[in-house]
Amino acid sequence: MKDLLNPWVFAGAVFVASVLLAVTFLAAGNITSSDQLAYNGEAALTVLPVPTLTPTVIPPTAALTPTLETNSGIQIGDYVKISGTEGEGLRLRRDPSLNGEIIYLGLEDEVFLVKDGPEDQDGYLWWYLEAPLNEARNGWAVSNYLQPAQNP
Repeated sequence: MKDLLNPWVFAGAVFVASVLLAVTFLAAGNITSSDQLAYNGEAALTVLPVPTLTPTVIPPTAALTPTLETNSGIQIGDYVKISGTEGEGLRLRRDPSLNGEIIYLGLEDEVFLVKDGPEDQDGYLWWYLEAPLNEARNGWAVSNYLQPAQNP
């Protein structure tokens, strides 16, 4: 304990701390260059061009002739199930048209009885469907989302 109170130990510690502090300040001065330009508050703006969509021309004959699924394998009296809607369901409408009022939403894998059709409207084949256990659940549906099914 007597050695810690020695004035030479205290003076040596203060000297070493001063030297370390001086070296730190000198090193910091060498790290940042004194010839750097002072910030003047101006920003440089670089405009990058954005990619644009290049339109493709569709021949008029291809745009006006929708393709119809004529060989769906569906007939009146068959059972069909809703398929391919990715869980969204299939809208059954009052009329066989995309503008027809939606009266029921059929769920994926739900089975229906085909009562009427096909009707060719809006570029689709439509079938009139009715739920086998609830005749109130009925309407026109697009054949693109129907598959033949077994008797429920």
